Amino acid sequence: MKKPILTLAAAILISGNLAAQELFTGVGAKGYYNKVLKGQDAFYIPQFQIGFETYSETAQVVQEGKLSKLQNTFEAHSKGGQYAGGQKGSAKVTTILDAGLSLEDFQTLANDFQSILENEIEKSGFKVLRMSEVDGMESFGKIKEKFDNKTDKKQGKASSDDIGTGTVKVMPDLTIFMFDEKSVMKGGGPAFYTMLKKTHAETNATMILQNLNVDFSTVELDVQLDAGRKGKTTTAEMKVLPKMRISSNSFDFIGPKGGPSSAPASLNGEFVSDKEYNARIYSDKKKAESLFSQWFSLKSKPSVDFDPRIVEITREDYMTAARDLFTQYSQSFANTLVVGAGGK
Repeated sequence: MKKPILTLAAAILISGNLAAQELFTGVGAKGYYNKVLKGQDAFYIPQFQIGFETYSETAQVVQEGKLSKLQNTFEAHSKGGQYAGGQKGSAKVTTILDAGLSLEDFQTLANDFQSILENEIEKSGFKVLRMSEVDGMESFGKIKEKFDNKTDKKQGKASSDDIGTGTVKVMPDLTIFMFDEKSVMKGGGPAFYTMLKKTHAETNATMILQNLNVDFSTVELDVQLDAGRKGKTTTAEMKVLPKMRISSNSFDFIGPKGGPSSAPASLNGEFVSDKEYNARIYSDKKKAESLFSQWFSLKSKPSVDFDPRIVEITREDYMTAARDLFTQYSQSFANTLVVGAGGK
């Protein structure tokens, strides 16, 4: 029996060697969450935490190859010495977003993302409950009350000072925070599962809990290491592409058949948009310092570094590109739900 394969359109969204692999870990053609999804025909999304990256570092570290190490070891021994080996080289590219965005813009995108995901799941043949409906249910009110404190803390991390300094985290209206990759929800005892049971009875639907990060550019970085006998040489080439991407994604399901798992489902790798946007990409150290005040660095200084690249894009083009990216992702996610619910 042949396994389902991704369409060409979906495959080209995945970078590098992921093109021929399954899009997600934990759900799809195979995965532990298929048991939870099997036979489910209705969903709602009570959690959807989105991190919008406004500053990004792409780093690559390369290790000396086995053949090179062997040759250098023999060379050192032939001269009565020893070769320390384990040479490595690295490079780093810093990109900074300059799009004139406000917190209200990011909140608008978060609400749009919620609607896009709901619509694509619905187009795939499932029933989708909107949070405006779920929020008024008595059973969900109990769960919302339980997680109110966590939700407030997560939302409190988003401020105007975050723009240009890292990640702006926002959540769509009427959603709550229940888990992320750093605080996997383990449950909460009998009382919590009683709440869930009542919610399942009232909604007759499975929860989808999502966390993802959206980056404003895609960096291609090629690092080469020559650990020769006369010394180590590291060279690197880089290219900043005006393509948005989902750099990380983790999600859980909670349904009548169980969940969440101690190992959330996730993307196998980055999800890159198939559309380029219009942008000016240039290097300006002084402007970079004015846009970004808090620097992050690798534990060890890279052998090759690049000046910060500023990605200048209009507010409108950024928001259009973000919606395009998320529409592509949502279509693939919805198709994966179809496979999972089919019990394959």
